[in-house]
Amino acid sequence: MSEESRSHAINVVLPRFLKEGFAKEVEYTFIKKSGEPIDVLLSAIAERDEEGKIFRSIAVLIDVTERKRAERGLQKARKMLENYSRDLERQVRERTLEITNILKYTPAVVSLKDRDGRYLLVNSRFSEMFNIAADRVRGRSDEEIFPPEVAALLSGNDGRVLEKKEPFSVEERMEWEGAVGVYLSVKFPLFDEGGVVTGVGSISTDVTALKEAQEELRRLSSRVLEGQERERAAVARELHDELGQVLTALKMDAVWLSDRLKGGDEKAAAHALKMSENIDRTIDEVRGMVMSLRPGVLDDLGLIAALEWLSDEVERRTGIPCTFRHSDLPRLGSAAETAIYRIAQEALTNVARHSGAARAEVALKREEGNLILTVHDDGEGFEVGPEKQFESYGLSGIRERAELIGGIVEITSDSSGGTKVKFTLPIEGHIREIEN
Repeated sequence: MSEESRSHAINVVLPRFLKEGFAKEVEYTFIKKSGEPIDVLLSAIAERDEEGKIFRSIAVLIDVTERKRAERGLQKARKMLENYSRDLERQVRERTLEITNILKYTPAVVSLKDRDGRYLLVNSRFSEMFNIAADRVRGRSDEEIFPPEVAALLSGNDGRVLEKKEPFSVEERMEWEGAVGVYLSVKFPLFDEGGVVTGVGSISTDVTALKEAQEELRRLSSRVLEGQERERAAVARELHDELGQVLTALKMDAVWLSDRLKGGDEKAAAHALKMSENIDRTIDEVRGMVMSLRPGVLDDLGLIAALEWLSDEVERRTGIPCTFRHSDLPRLGSAAETAIYRIAQEALTNVARHSGAARAEVALKREEGNLILTVHDDGEGFEVGPEKQFESYGLSGIRERAELIGGIVEITSDSSGGTKVKFTLPIEGHIREIEN
């Protein structure tokens, strides 16, 4: 018997047994000869003689070692579980507080909906933005909160998430209480443990001010380009009218002088003839400068005629064969025609400077509601990167002009050869200009 059990038996159990005459399920620890402890339960009853003295006792020992071991293991596991539960509760409280603070202080509008489109959660920014308390939102659908147009927009985007089961970003333009807001929204599906979509989450950032600033920048850039075109036209007229007249007069004087000197001072006559030829070349250069600044053919005959002239001029000046193909197109508005012409001009300039091409092609066509301009060469090409495809090869002006009139520029190229610049302009934004 262990020392602890012996002490307990002598000082507690035995005196009580002698007094009461029984002991019930007293726990002891015995030590086997091998030194291994065993746990037992002892129950005993005393038999007394006529004088009340104990003359005999009957005791039963039950080995409960395994049970006690299991109980101790269970107690240990219960304690560990309690500690784990307390730690988990603490972590849940901390995470909940963190999420609550994020939802409260984030400038984004956050919401969660079930599959039926009913709100499960909205943050304080949602309530502030739409002037509606969170408890009035939960359990309601977009149709019960917003005007039909806004509800249809939100429900449609949520439906896409439920159908595709994947997140996507979308720009949502909403009119609410007389104000128009633009939001960049990330929509994402909510899944249960089995991978079943249970709802839709949304995080929306108000980009109204950014869009207004971009639009103002676009207007300013447009005015700058319009001013540049006016200045180009003015300089072109000055070169054509003033310098052109002076050069023409000099040409006539040089021819007159050459004729007068013939048969006399032949050397002076030759110099006069050479002067006449130099003036011819200067006139040709001035004519090219005038057309480069603002080709009169663009204003007088339209885009197709201007692109035909541009293709011929590139071929004449660079020696690179340049063809122009087009379908029948009506006249466009001045802004659209100017932008398309300048895009083609800058693309062909890039061909001449960088590509080492043997030929180039310009094409203009109308396709599925769009005007499509392509400039294609068979030159060296380059690796097109997402960030540097415009800036590295001097094509940033193309992108700027395209964006200002609502168009899109795509560049395809590789080092194995050939580059294609494709500009797509939706006709819808220019229908009135086209028809006029």
